[in-house]
Amino acid sequence: MLNRFINYFKRTEVVQHASVLVVGTIIAQAIPILLQPFLRRFFTPESFGLYSVYNSIIGILMVVACFRFEQAIVLPKRDSDASAIAIASLSFSLIFSAILFLAILLLRSKLLTLINLPEEKGYIIFLVPVGTFLLSAFQVFNYWLIRKKGFVPIAANKFARRVVEGVTQSAFALVGYSKGLIYGDIAGQVANFTVSLWQSGKKGFSVENINFVRLKHLLLKYSDFPKYNLIPSLLSAASFLLPVIFINKYFTAEQAGYFDLTKLILSVPLALIAGSFSSVVLNRASEGFKANELFSYELKPLLFMALAIVFFEIVVISIWGETLFIFVFGKDWAQSGQIAKMLVWPFALNFITSSFTSIFIALNRIVWQSIWQVFYFILILSLTFFSHLNFESFIALYTLFEVLANISMLILLVVVIKKYEKKLT
Repeated sequence: MLNRFINYFKRTEVVQHASVLVVGTIIAQAIPILLQPFLRRFFTPESFGLYSVYNSIIGILMVVACFRFEQAIVLPKRDSDASAIAIASLSFSLIFSAILFLAILLLRSKLLTLINLPEEKGYIIFLVPVGTFLLSAFQVFNYWLIRKKGFVPIAANKFARRVVEGVTQSAFALVGYSKGLIYGDIAGQVANFTVSLWQSGKKGFSVENINFVRLKHLLLKYSDFPKYNLIPSLLSAASFLLPVIFINKYFTAEQAGYFDLTKLILSVPLALIAGSFSSVVLNRASEGFKANELFSYELKPLLFMALAIVFFEIVVISIWGETLFIFVFGKDWAQSGQIAKMLVWPFALNFITSSFTSIFIALNRIVWQSIWQVFYFILILSLTFFSHLNFESFIALYTLFEVLANISMLILLVVVIKKYEKKLT
């Protein structure tokens, strides 16, 4: 029976694709993870706190840079239509980043006050437009490669980014350059963008023979993405990334640094595997949707793998969390281990939901997801009413809100899949 189970996994295409991405992503992500004990001894918690604030800002803004049209790249039957959508998405991102830079020039002082950054740290907001464009442009090419089942190139792109990022940050650490974390990140994003563009070109992406009349038709056809998914997606990204900004604002950059390390370590399954699972789920579910086929049975192996991973993470962190953080990163990071024992539960749930939320895109049910994203944002935004709490109580409340949000998402995913398959059968 065990052999039959193993053979089932081997011959299931969705598992094969996921395995390619997971192995490639693990190799790529191993670089920054293995560098953390080294970097954490050269850069202060405050430096990592500022780095986390920067990443949170561009992570929120990149969601709206392409007006969510990049998600529609996987849907057209013709590659020429998909190329047109990709080019439009890149154009939107470039224009958005340019407007963003002008806004920063005009509102610099107010923005620094809003996010509680001292004048000498204000350089990071001028890097935000660059980071936003590079990250959003990469997403465009990533969706193209998903469309073309280019799972090996996707893994290679991630590897290129992490190598460049890791080498650059390490070099800055050795010379004692405090801004090296952010500049190293930008260097990695430039490598990611360049390699992704090249890989997409090899997979058929082209800027030639674009029919602008046809492009207008396509933008209208897929207008549901900006109409119903733009604002909710922005709210969802903000919900995940705002807490570190809140901590920097209401407490200190040092505590934001502790929180940042906890998120980084607990997000290892998310970074290594969930994105890979999500890409494969998007490809298989979108193909099933276009062909009016059932697909949930093929996704069950991924669900079993996800459950096994989160069980292991919960056990390890709950028992040895603080000890592991002290051993790996030094005694200065003990507080990160204490935070991890609380946050491991919502991060485990988030790993499962993140692996399968691309089903909403594949089934064109983004309105359902949008309703949930509004709910999630309201939960996280309500944290501003509890800024009077001490740091530990604030984190405990945040943990509760995250657990509620992820359980509701799991319920919604089950409902969406059941409704789709009931309609077919």
